[in-house]
Amino acid sequence: MSTPQSNEQFVGISPSENLTERASRLTNSQRQIYTYEELMSGASGATTLDLGTQGQLAGIAKLAATYNLGGTEYDSYNLKCVTSLTPEATSHVIAIGSIEVGAGNIFFISNRSNIESVDFNGFGGYTNNPLNFGAMVDDATEISRPITGLFYVNQENIPTFPIEFNAMYIVAADAANFECDAYVDMDFIVEKGTTVEFTIA
Repeated sequence: MSTPQSNEQFVGISPSENLTERASRLTNSQRQIYTYEELMSGASGATTLDLGTQGQLAGIAKLAATYNLGGTEYDSYNLKCVTSLTPEATSHVIAIGSIEVGAGNIFFISNRSNIESVDFNGFGGYTNNPLNFGAMVDDATEISRPITGLFYVNQENIPTFPIEFNAMYIVAADAANFECDAYVDMDFIVEKGTTVEFTIA
């Protein structure tokens, strides 16, 4: 199935209807019929998350979207990881796993990663905000506060390894003890047709 254009419009029709144009071969040859399932299959990302050595759940999945950048075509993939940064400490380093591609580097084009922390003594429940500097974390007091140190996802291209090897980490540090849950959800592109292999840490 080809990827629909971003501004293409759609009309819902019952699956029992025959959509073949009886009067026009040209119309039939120049159109593409999509189902809702086909349209949504490329947007949900990784569906199978494996359990790693640090208690993290992680995996990758190929997405439907392809890109043409400067005449070079790229396939797109999604990386997901769910993990808890516990027990409370001043620093956390969670190894997600490694992404190895057959040729070239990987380029991250979208990042929807999120932090969740307890906020029972604040507004109640949990805080949810992007995984970055200033993210809300919590400690033994169960009051969320913004982290004043580091918080990021690291794509480490280890100097002794080729650029095709990408070790992925969650890195967080602060002056005071903290804990939280982290949800990594990032899309990346690679040269079209190259192999992509994920090994959980």
